[in-house]
Amino acid sequence: MNTTSLQPVIIMGMHRSGTTMLASLLEQLGLFIGAKKQENDESLFFFKLNDWLLRQANATWDNPHNFTFINAVFKEKVIRVLKQHLKGMRRLEYLGFGKFLRYGDIRHIDFPWGWKDPRNTFTIDIWKDIFPHPKLLHIYRNPLDVANSARKREIEIQNNFKHNWKCFLKERLVFGKAFYQDSVRLQNISEGIQLWKEYVQKAISLDEEWKENILHIRYETFLDSPADALGKIVDFIGLSADASSVNAVSKNVLSGNKFTFIKDSNLRDIYRHIREEDIMKKLGYDTIIEK
Repeated sequence: MNTTSLQPVIIMGMHRSGTTMLASLLEQLGLFIGAKKQENDESLFFFKLNDWLLRQANATWDNPHNFTFINAVFKEKVIRVLKQHLKGMRRLEYLGFGKFLRYGDIRHIDFPWGWKDPRNTFTIDIWKDIFPHPKLLHIYRNPLDVANSARKREIEIQNNFKHNWKCFLKERLVFGKAFYQDSVRLQNISEGIQLWKEYVQKAISLDEEWKENILHIRYETFLDSPADALGKIVDFIGLSADASSVNAVSKNVLSGNKFTFIKDSNLRDIYRHIREEDIMKKLGYDTIIEK
């Protein structure tokens, strides 16, 4: 295995676009994405670091705009912190006990590894100075399904909110987030579409620097031919997985989540309003209903 293949595989894309699906499939094929993960297959270690990075620029995952203004002085300061954690005790959270004992620094990993987090779309501007030759996987999905899925999740979070002791303390101390909602912005379909544009345009702009090291994956195309798409991804990242393994894993892909917005007349109206935008044409989303 060459040196480049030991660099991380960094999975990115707008939330609700298939990043969890992609990470899960690659993990089944041998890509290590963390010992301790959240339910959506995000490494807790890198999730915390990405969240911290955004907050240092007064940005968040649903309002990442401020992070586009970071400068060299900002980078120098946060990179110092990240390098400390990559070789510090908290690396246990990513490596697990056995690998923690073997590797004193996450940068020294000598097997296929990486992590998934939509926030990578923006924080890659920091990680690239630590990992100069990563393999970037960007998965994108049509904006109506993304925005509608995000809205449904926000409604679910709001409806399932329970006022527990942690929330009570945060209210009393006026400190931290009580999590009445995860993102009030994404309760609005139009704002969900706008956030989708921010993520997708940022990811596409990475081609200027990472043309040979980034692979863009269309969610709907992946669902049409998961084995073929997954085979290309495996080859791109240099993962040792034979065709039979790829085919077996691909059978777990559900194809029913493609262009679900068509069933909703209100969403179809919104689609007709945005279909002629340049980004929609560039990604081939301007003729969906006709298909």
